[in-house]
Amino acid sequence: MKQVKLFIYLLLAGLMVVACNKNEAVTMRWDLTGCSNPWDSEISLDTFTTEGYHQGIYDYLMAENIQVNYISSEFDSSKVELCLACHCKTGEIILINIAKSDRRKLKGLENNNQFNLEFY
Repeated sequence: MKQVKLFIYLLLAGLMVVACNKNEAVTMRWDLTGCSNPWDSEISLDTFTTEGYHQGIYDYLMAENIQVNYISSEFDSSKVELCLACHCKTGEIILINIAKSDRRKLKGLENNNQFNLEFY
């Protein structure tokens, strides 16, 4: 009887761990390009501030039914590509913090670009 109770407790503990992991937050990264970002054709900005751009991305992702916790960005000079084509990376990295359960939806947005860029 003790073994059955122990098995049930372990099973319930395992299920709780799995259920909790779905609600964990993950931060996905996107190397910003000149004009091959999934949201480029969907958002219109009346300002060129970083906050305005982040708000445009946030609005786009919420419209795609992706729950966003926050968006930030950082600059990595080693990622800058010195060209003017749409797929050239600007060095700006967009950090999108979402629920782990929305990770697949966010990665699905990368299929909208023709240069096979992806979230990582």
